[in-house]
Amino acid sequence: MSTPDLPSSTDVLVIGGGIAGTAMAFYLAREGVDVVLVDRGELNREASGTNAGSFHLQLAIHQLSGQGGADERERLLADARHSLEAFEVWQGLGAELDGDLDLHLTGGWMVAETDEQLKTLRDKHELEQLAGIETEVVTGDDLRRRAPYFSERVLGATYCPLEGHANPLVAAPLYARRAEEHGAVVRTHVDVLGVDVHGPRRFTVRTSAGPVDAARIVDCGGAWAGELAGLVGLRFPVRSEGLHVNVTEPRPRMFHPMIQHIGRRLTLKQTDNDTFIIGGGWPTPTAPPPRRYPTSWHSAAGNTAVAVSVVPGLADVRVVRTWSGVIVFTDDFSPIVGESLAVPGFHACVSSTGFTFSPMFARQLAEQMANPANASPFPARYSLDRATHRLEFR
Repeated sequence: MSTPDLPSSTDVLVIGGGIAGTAMAFYLAREGVDVVLVDRGELNREASGTNAGSFHLQLAIHQLSGQGGADERERLLADARHSLEAFEVWQGLGAELDGDLDLHLTGGWMVAETDEQLKTLRDKHELEQLAGIETEVVTGDDLRRRAPYFSERVLGATYCPLEGHANPLVAAPLYARRAEEHGAVVRTHVDVLGVDVHGPRRFTVRTSAGPVDAARIVDCGGAWAGELAGLVGLRFPVRSEGLHVNVTEPRPRMFHPMIQHIGRRLTLKQTDNDTFIIGGGWPTPTAPPPRRYPTSWHSAAGNTAVAVSVVPGLADVRVVRTWSGVIVFTDDFSPIVGESLAVPGFHACVSSTGFTFSPMFARQLAEQMANPANASPFPARYSLDRATHRLEFR
């Protein structure tokens, strides 16, 4: 997909070739916007292509701050409603992109092993119900009957019939292909070296393939979104972690639903070819680009140990492959989506649950950029400027 030629100017330059960036390129190009997408490596090689492909609707452990209070409740309620909206986008995404996304709606369990964790499940179940997400708390004999593969350590679990998983290798490349068909220019192996801000909506982006003049920029850098924002003087409340994903040998079908944990890092699913994918965000050591984050025996062993404690039938299943990915977190648990008021023309589309939420946020942001008069603004808590105190044009 890469060629040596990079356009010298464009209306919108999208930086980052994961699911957020490729979705932005597609939705903008479909609206007739002149758009160029660049990535310093290959498309879909970081978070979007190395995650476990889990499709989340239930509120998850990384969304809970533990602070409680009315503000926390309102944020979680809004996040739950957005999960339902994201589900609706994914439901129609295959038809929208005219391709098979390998999406499987298997239902999903979120388990608890302590009384405190079970209380958390009950509390968030109330919020999910208010948001319109169908979940139920299952305990005791009913849980043993419906999920006999769970260990006795599992005291209860919430079940959501709409959860599942998709193939993380498919969505972003398909978005990129359709974006090109609508006129977008997609270039890989183009590193962004700097950004000169000449004034509102006037940028020169210095790249390893030459300068690009752009009226607007969209930061879809994921784990590196903060570094890109820093090039124009913005500070994003983001941090990133390397994470593990493990895959096992195939075994006869043990369960169908996706499994998550409310108190420990775990996502678990059995695929169509009967292998098990074990993830959940166990960390890896850091490494500077272009190196990949190395894997760690400690995390691989810890991740699989949690899986076995929840599903004992996995005890003698061999892990045959493990790899590293990366995930972005925001310090205030909110995504970073929209346009900066401090640097007009600089946009971002960054979310912690990026695989699930990016198609929805990218579509909304593209609509806002293409037809601002008819688009609804993003919530103030998504603001790109919320962690930036002062900026002057250079």
